[in-house]
Amino acid sequence: MAKVRDVIETIEKWAPSPLAESWDNVGLITGDPESNVKSIIVALDVTEETIAIALKNKASIIVSHHPPILKPLKNLTGNDLSSRVIQMAVKENISLYASHTNLDQAPHGVSHALAEKLKLTDITPLSPGNCELLKFITFSPPEHTDKIREAAGHAGAGVIGKYSLCSFTSRGTGTYIPSGDASPYEGETDKLSKVTEDRLEMIVPAPCISKVLEETRKVHPYEEMAYDIIPLFTKEPTFGYGAIGNLQEPMELSHFAEHVSRTLNVKTLNVSKGGKKHIKLVAVMGGNGRDYISRSISAGADAFVTGDLCHHDFMEHYSSTVLIDASHRATELPVLHKIKELLHYLPSMKGIKIIIDWGTTAHFLYESYTENI
Repeated sequence: MAKVRDVIETIEKWAPSPLAESWDNVGLITGDPESNVKSIIVALDVTEETIAIALKNKASIIVSHHPPILKPLKNLTGNDLSSRVIQMAVKENISLYASHTNLDQAPHGVSHALAEKLKLTDITPLSPGNCELLKFITFSPPEHTDKIREAAGHAGAGVIGKYSLCSFTSRGTGTYIPSGDASPYEGETDKLSKVTEDRLEMIVPAPCISKVLEETRKVHPYEEMAYDIIPLFTKEPTFGYGAIGNLQEPMELSHFAEHVSRTLNVKTLNVSKGGKKHIKLVAVMGGNGRDYISRSISAGADAFVTGDLCHHDFMEHYSSTVLIDASHRATELPVLHKIKELLHYLPSMKGIKIIIDWGTTAHFLYESYTENI
C-alpha cells in the first residue's frame, strides 16, 4: 500500500523543497510519513471545509499549494484558521503537506499550468531561475548499473527537457585495495583488485542532489560508493517564475479578455487597455505577479495575466502593456489538475481516490467583465 512518504517523494521529485524561498514553509507540516494512504485531497488552501472533505473521504493526506502555517504560531488555541486546521489535522491523523514557492518555480508548475489552461503554445519561464545543474558520476559493477540509474532517476536525475532517465555509460577498469576491516563487494584483503566497472553520468538539478545520493546509496553494492559531483556552467532552463507563450492566433483585446474570463471562470476582470489592439504573446504569473510586470514588458509580451494587482500598477503601466488581474485564486487553481495527474499515474497510487477541493468562492463576488480605461 502507498505511504504518505510516496506522495511526498513524488511531488518532491517535481518540485524539490530546496527550491522554496527562505521565508516559505513547505514540506510535511503535520503527520507521519509512514502512514498508509487511503485517499488524497488536493487543495489550494487548507480550511476547515477541506478537513471535512478529507474526513468524508477517509483521506490520509492533504496536499496544498499554500502552507497552512506560513508565519510562526504562538499558540494552538483555535483562535485563527491556521491553529484550527492544525488542531483538526492532528486530532484526525491527517497529514498536511505544502508545495508553495518551490512549485511556483518547478518545471510545468503553477504558471505553466495557467499558460496551458489559456491554450498558450511554446511556453517557457518568464523569469528563468538560477537553478544550477550538476553532473553526477558514479562507478559500479555493470550488473548494477540499471538499478542505480533508475534510483537516481526517480530522485530527480537525468531529466533533459521532455526526456527522463537520460544518462551516459562507459566501461573501464577500477582498482582498489581492501583493508583488513573492509567488506568488499569483490576482491581480497590487502591485495590490489582490478574490476570491470561502469561509469554512469547523469545531469541533476542542484536541489535534487542530496536525494539522488541518498537513493543511489540504497541500491549501490559497494561499501564505499565512489562518486563525483561536477558543477556545470549551464542553468536548468525549465525552472523559474512565471510563463510566457503565444496564442495560436492573435486576438483583439476584448476577445482575449473574454477568453481569460471564460477559461478561468472569472466573471469580473480588471483590465488595462495598454498600447496594443491585438494580443499574441502573453505572459502569465499564477498568484501575485506584481513584481514581474516589468519583466513581462521587457520580454515583449502584449498582455500580462496575473493576480493581486493594485490601482497604482494599472496607472503606472497604463500605456505600456495590457494588464489583466484575474485574481490570485483563479490563476493558481489550474495547477491542482497537474498535481492530481502526477499522483494518478503513479503505479503505487492505483486504486487510491484523489479528490480536488476547489475551495469556497464566498468571498469572491464576480459579476461582470470590467475594463479600466
